[in-house]
Amino acid sequence: MHHMTGQVLSHAVGVAISPLALIAIILMLAAPRGRANALAFVAGWIATVTVLLLGVTALGSAAGAHRPDGGPATWVSWFRLGFGILLLLMALRQFRIHNAWETGGELPPRLRRLDEFRPGRCAALGAILVLSNPKNIIQTAAGGLSVVERDTGALGRTLSVVIFVLIASLGILAPLAVQFFGGSTAHATLDRWRQWTVRNHAGIMAALFLILGAKSLGDALDGLL
Repeated sequence: MHHMTGQVLSHAVGVAISPLALIAIILMLAAPRGRANALAFVAGWIATVTVLLLGVTALGSAAGAHRPDGGPATWVSWFRLGFGILLLLMALRQFRIHNAWETGGELPPRLRRLDEFRPGRCAALGAILVLSNPKNIIQTAAGGLSVVERDTGALGRTLSVVIFVLIASLGILAPLAVQFFGGSTAHATLDRWRQWTVRNHAGIMAALFLILGAKSLGDALDGLL
């Protein structure tokens, strides 16, 4: 159980560190209808992560993700190997490209004119930012496999799913908490977060992909050898 929880936490953190989602919710909070839009965005994000995770766990369970002796099936390790290689390639891409934000470029089209969004569109944007980021798909899939690779029973799996979704959403829940409880300094704090994230986006993602890729490769080799 402890091993499974540790695996789930690491993959959930990989989802939580999503600079684009952080910037989006900060921009929403600064716009009219900010709190309602931000809550809708969070709801869309959480619902999408939950459905995706439950789908992976259902497929993994049906495919026999754990062996009778309690360890992960061999195909799970091969999937992890593929995830690890893909993440390392993504890290290389981030190291080699110059992100437009770092040189004063405009925000992506999906984040422009957020002040005109209503809650329904914000909820849809939350879902889009989960599904359009390969890192989120990979980490949620790996997290789902971690939930079912060991036979921990229904209670253990349910607890792992709840933990994953909660941790995976911390990156967008933190700005919401600052807005609700930060008092008069909330706006200035969130603006500093946004500026820092925009400046360091490419470096954050490169380092994250490198760490997650190395971990996935390590877990895969451990399972295979």
